[in-house]
Amino acid sequence: MFFELHPPYCIMDPDGKMQKSTNLSYTPITEFVLVGFTGVSQVPELIGVTFIITFTLTLLGNVFVVLIIKHNESLHTPMYIIICNLALSDLMYSTVISPKVIQVYLTGSNTIRVPICLIQMYFLHFAGSVHSYMLLVMAIDRYVSICHPLRYPSLLSNTKAQLLCLGAWMLGAVSPLVHICAATLQPYCGPNKIPHLYCEYGIVISLSCNDVFFFFQLGSTIACLILICPFVLVVLSYLRITISVLKIDSSGRRMKAVYTCSTQLLVISIYFLPRLFVYIAFVSGMYMPGDVRVSLGLLYCLLPPLVNPMIYSFRLNEIRQIIAKALKIKKNIPVKIRMQK
Repeated sequence: MFFELHPPYCIMDPDGKMQKSTNLSYTPITEFVLVGFTGVSQVPELIGVTFIITFTLTLLGNVFVVLIIKHNESLHTPMYIIICNLALSDLMYSTVISPKVIQVYLTGSNTIRVPICLIQMYFLHFAGSVHSYMLLVMAIDRYVSICHPLRYPSLLSNTKAQLLCLGAWMLGAVSPLVHICAATLQPYCGPNKIPHLYCEYGIVISLSCNDVFFFFQLGSTIACLILICPFVLVVLSYLRITISVLKIDSSGRRMKAVYTCSTQLLVISIYFLPRLFVYIAFVSGMYMPGDVRVSLGLLYCLLPPLVNPMIYSFRLNEIRQIIAKALKIKKNIPVKIRMQK
């Protein structure tokens, strides 16, 4: 989750503060136009098909993770409860963005009504906030498991893991309310072009008729807290985990801890690093072409939901064993039928 502001609709005063440029047209607009990629207008169907494939794989992968955890009691542990909730937030993240992108490039309908845009904006930031908090819960789980293994069952039971996940969902639902309400109360009178493929807070509020400097700063501060605070806590927890792993005497136990943590670090890196790059680029004033900015926005929103189920399935031993067992059973069914005949 990251807020962008686009200078064509705002100017800076001598003190460095943002001021609204003069706009003589104050007719309220009813819809925005999603500009998207400007350099690939000749092959929109190919982009649409690509997003259909990506969205389908994302849905199948995350639904698979949720179902396999739900229907296997051996996976009813705190770690897999957290992974199940991550998969649910990934489903919401992808579902909020992908259908409209597909519609834009397959049907050419690149307009979105203002109320629908604001609703999409809320759920986009809701899903991003939940994912950020859930990765922190995952880091807490690994910290307790490795640094306090004997007390793990009492410190983090299934019930406590469920409560932590519920807290992440509730906090994620509340976190965007202030700045989304601010965006909802703004009048929009044009221009109405959004240089992106979804309704992102900083872009949308920059299209308001009013001076939006305060609201932009407010949104940027909230986004920074939601992104940076969990990331710092995650880094600190894994530093402590690394110290504890190095102290483990058994090489087998040490390798198992490293393997599990590396899987989760991969998931965490895919989520946080692209967002941190965009944030640093914004703060440093780095110029980004429009298509690059759109690509990065789609990358950090749609890549984690796509690849996370693959990471869970191929790197977590318990899920891999269940998949292998299921495939073996299905493979033996035709053989048994022929023997019965």
